[in-house]
Amino acid sequence: MKLKKITSLVMLWSMIMMTYTGIILYIAPHGRVAYWTNWKVFGWSKDQFADVHTTFMLLFIVATLMHLYYNWKPLTSYMKNQVKEFIFFTKEMLVAKSLFVVFLLGTLYTLPLFSHFLEFGEEMKESWVEKSEEPPYGHAEESTLKDFSQKTGYDLDQVLRVLNDHNISASPTDTLEYLAIERGKTPGDIFRLISASLGNKSPRITGLGRKSFDEVAKVLNIESDVFLKELEEMGIKAQKDDKFRATIEKQGFNARDVVDTFLHIYEKEE
Repeated sequence: MKLKKITSLVMLWSMIMMTYTGIILYIAPHGRVAYWTNWKVFGWSKDQFADVHTTFMLLFIVATLMHLYYNWKPLTSYMKNQVKEFIFFTKEMLVAKSLFVVFLLGTLYTLPLFSHFLEFGEEMKESWVEKSEEPPYGHAEESTLKDFSQKTGYDLDQVLRVLNDHNISASPTDTLEYLAIERGKTPGDIFRLISASLGNKSPRITGLGRKSFDEVAKVLNIESDVFLKELEEMGIKAQKDDKFRATIEKQGFNARDVVDTFLHIYEKEE
């Protein structure tokens, strides 16, 4: 066996696996939906795709370093002119570096072509919401029934009674995720069971990645100008037509938490 050939083959298979997992992660729903609905593709969860992508990235890096070692002379020859003089800025090197810089800056500054590609991925992620329900708040599946009841406005005793009526033995310290796994369901199934019996306690807004600030304001029944002004007081600057989630998260905030803040204000005023 030749280690040089093995190295090249490892790079190939690692690249194939990274490409596959990368494409799936590009279109996979956001974590809040993936965990809430127990989202899987060919039996793999989103976390498993991310883990495999990471470990194969490590394997690819190691194989690439070995590939560089075995092919150092051919590589350095790319940086020499016709008389074998070493020139760092060859035409080929300049093209390669230019592509590197274009992709880096294009991504960081969301230039048109790159922003369209990223927005398409965001739309694909958000499209899963059309096929499933969003959780009432971020990582709701990790909440105990006690915390879940407090955050959603349900009475804990009524929640426990509803679950018991459906042959689901639960305690205040059980999480929705635990109850779902124990019964082969999703956290969303448990929530729908509760909301079907006790009703929805608060309005839920889906598609935050697609909605503009103006559209979110209308759902919240708030004037757009008032909404933007209150957001500015929270440290968030935006225009009516800006995409809600992307703009919020670029400024270091969680889109769902921001919406929940206004929902709580709305409930108190009611």
